[in-house]
Amino acid sequence: MKKWTGCDDAIVGLGHRCGCDTVVVYDYDKLVDVFIQQGMKEDESVEWIDFNILGAWIGEDTPIVLMENYDEH
Repeated sequence: MKKWTGCDDAIVGLGHRCGCDTVVVYDYDKLVDVFIQQGMKEDESVEWIDFNILGAWIGEDTPIVLMENYDEH
């Protein structure tokens, strides 16, 4: 399974899709916290995630990001 480097603290589980490999599932808000802990400001963290993680396709086993409060993002 592919994982985002340095983001293990934001993993909340695994996801399954018919006909595809199991993928890692990250929590969006926890990802924000991970990047803040790495030295980014909150707005920088959100921008980084939105562009570099949500905007990335690295194959059928690209990790999934769970957004519990989608209206806020």
